[in-house]
Amino acid sequence: MAEAHGEQGPGPRPDTMSDSLSRLRSIAENHLGEIEEEKLQEEAEEARGSQEVERYMKHRRRGKGSRSLLSSATATPTPKMKMRSAQDVLSRLQWDADHDMASYTIGYLERFAGIKEMPASSWIAESTEEEWIPQHRIKYFKRTLDNGDQEVVWGRDKRLDRIFGSGLGSTGGSGSDDRPEDGGVISS
Repeated sequence: MAEAHGEQGPGPRPDTMSDSLSRLRSIAENHLGEIEEEKLQEEAEEARGSQEVERYMKHRRRGKGSRSLLSSATATPTPKMKMRSAQDVLSRLQWDADHDMASYTIGYLERFAGIKEMPASSWIAESTEEEWIPQHRIKYFKRTLDNGDQEVVWGRDKRLDRIFGSGLGSTGGSGSDDRPEDGGVISS
């Protein structure tokens, strides 16, 4: 009776127990392999990061600027170039003999009427005048070409500067109309 009780006891049979153990062992080995792969990938990424930092520091020690070499490896956008102000453009048009101020038009934001244009030669820079418009409202400068067409040579919204060559869109261009969509041009 004891032999019969031992063969058909309440516990699992030895062959199913060894199958379960072997399955658990293979799952554990697979899991350990995945952990090892992840660890190797992390170490490789750390090594690449250290190399980038070393290159950056070496570049910086040489005095070649402070632009980060790390930005090329990351998804962060590149910093924008500093654009010359509307005051700089006005001064250049006024004092540079290569530019005829009469052939330029200023587009500015009128608070209630949208974008308006006026000749650059009639722009009033003195804040004591009644018709004075703050320079931060200047949106663009246009040059009138010999054939009567106009091209935008400085545009705040698109960061275009063909006067000094600063900003993002300083080279080339299609001469297209760069006015914003939300407010038409009203000539004054």
